[in-house]
Amino acid sequence: MKSNIPEEYDKIDFKIHIKNVVEGAVASKLSGFFSIGNNTVNFRAVAFGRIGGQNINIKISETKYNQIKKMGMDPEIVLSLIQKKIIEGDITFDEKDLKRRTAME
Repeated sequence: MKSNIPEEYDKIDFKIHIKNVVEGAVASKLSGFFSIGNNTVNFRAVAFGRIGGQNINIKISETKYNQIKKMGMDPEIVLSLIQKKIIEGDITFDEKDLKRRTAME
């Protein structure tokens, strides 16, 4: 299957850091940030991992969405790449600083 992602996006070195995880029975809520060069974008996401495989629904602010556009990139493609990297585990987190809770707490 051929990717719909333009080749120039392959060269971008996204760094993704997870700060907070709330684990639920069916889904988990994540928060953190990703960087594109010197620009940092905070995000919130819901991660599903049951029927149908892994899936991430990621949200960023409208301001950051527009900032990505001003950088000459398609924000929807960027978010797709970030989602893929989170699913693949291409993330960082500091175990001692990571706030991990369960939805029942």
